[in-house]
Amino acid sequence: MTTITKTETMKNIVLKYWTADTTAEQIQAAFERQNSWFVNVPQGSALWYSVVLNNLIRSYAVPNTATIETVREVLNKGLSRVTFDWFRFVADISSEQLSKTIRVSKRTLSRRDIFRPDESERLLRVASVFQRALDVLGSIDNARRWFVTPKRALGEKTPLDFCDTELGAIEVEHLLGRIEHGVFT
Repeated sequence: MTTITKTETMKNIVLKYWTADTTAEQIQAAFERQNSWFVNVPQGSALWYSVVLNNLIRSYAVPNTATIETVREVLNKGLSRVTFDWFRFVADISSEQLSKTIRVSKRTLSRRDIFRPDESERLLRVASVFQRALDVLGSIDNARRWFVTPKRALGEKTPLDFCDTELGAIEVEHLLGRIEHGVFT
């Protein structure tokens, strides 16, 4: 059995690096471990969103059964407040920052246990962009810092702020792509 090749621990989060040799058993064991998060996931949309969602809800799904329909079903049922708090912990951002980005008021946040589908989708969008930042920047500390630091390429707004819309999130992903390929921005 091949082992997951690299782990990184930062503020009680253990990053697990996905490789071509990563087995279903290793993935399941990583998700069962408290505070682990998978990175370097292959870029197929069903698998990508499934793993990001599994990172958020801290559960395991067999990678070869990942479908967009499964992701949609989970989003339509709604993500929990626990998921929101877990992602805040992983990304090291405040409740106020994240609730503003996913457009949930503080009052609604204080009384909501399950997010509506549109709110759940926005949370997945932000987590997906953060996942991409982890992959490109190589460490949780770098991704956390980058995510909340204003960028000239984003009009001096932070990547987190830009993720409040789908188009903004796409622009942040494009910026990460340029960084990944060494294009000065």
